[in-house]
Amino acid sequence: MAQDEPSCSAAIPSGSAESISIQPGAGNRTAMSEGRSKRLSSMTGYGRGRHENRLAAAQVELRSVNGKGLFLKLRVPGDRLDLEPRLEAILRGKLERGNVQGLVRVRLLEARGAELDLGVLARYAKQWKRAEKDLGLQRQEPKLAEMLTLPGALETPPEEERVTSAVQQAVLAACREALDALLEARAKEGEALRKELLRLCRRLGEELERCEKRLPQAKKASEKRFQERVQSAWDAAKVAEPIDLTRELVVLAEKADVREELARLAIHLNRLQKLLQKGGPCGRELEFLSQECHREVTTLGNKSADTRMSQLVVKMKVLVQQLKEQIANVE
Repeated sequence: MAQDEPSCSAAIPSGSAESISIQPGAGNRTAMSEGRSKRLSSMTGYGRGRHENRLAAAQVELRSVNGKGLFLKLRVPGDRLDLEPRLEAILRGKLERGNVQGLVRVRLLEARGAELDLGVLARYAKQWKRAEKDLGLQRQEPKLAEMLTLPGALETPPEEERVTSAVQQAVLAACREALDALLEARAKEGEALRKELLRLCRRLGEELERCEKRLPQAKKASEKRFQERVQSAWDAAKVAEPIDLTRELVVLAEKADVREELARLAIHLNRLQKLLQKGGPCGRELEFLSQECHREVTTLGNKSADTRMSQLVVKMKVLVQQLKEQIANVE
């Protein structure tokens, strides 16, 4: 078994509504095989990209931190603000969550001179020869200097159009390179997060098992405490009705039964592990499950009358808090 695959069995003792077991066995293999190609990603990372062509050089830096949704803040040169929507579209196509800041730098290189349009020159030369033949003129090779003065011989597109196109190509290419680097950094940190989260799930499963083993003693402690409290109230009221006392004890015992909380906690841990193994953008669901784990552990602590059980619950609360803090980094 891989070291980062947890084995947290959480079987509820007989007498509860159902028996639940969390193991990385057959039940988890499907999720793992389906999600092998997907990686768990952090929302924290950095990426930089550069691109240069004959007219412009561009550099794009991307920084990403935690966020509830996807928030983009791009700093683009004032004369290139038209590029911002296209940059945002590139980023939104690959990112799900995170606060992302981008910085775009552009440097113009020396502009090229006009270029010969050889196709136009060839057509002029062909027409020249045809005119000589049709008009019976003395054959004479055209001079290049004369041909360059003809319309269209030199390709000279408007300078602004050429520069704008070059800048756009450089910036978009640099952005894609920076995004690839950012995604790789987020995936690398995401793998470390996955291992840590699985470790915490394993620890929680171990504490859950200890709680289950402690159930008989915890039940006796609860019954004893309730008997003392109810009998004290009965004596104070000078009422002696055993059947009423028994009924009250049953109600209080049902309220103190923690088997349902343990069962639900086992289910949440099972789902957490499957999501972590599957990978992909699952941060929101992980956050929800960690909140549910916190709720079950809190209820478990409120119900418990056993000292040892209370100590175990304190450990579980610490682990759940660590789980929530780490999950806050997951995309």
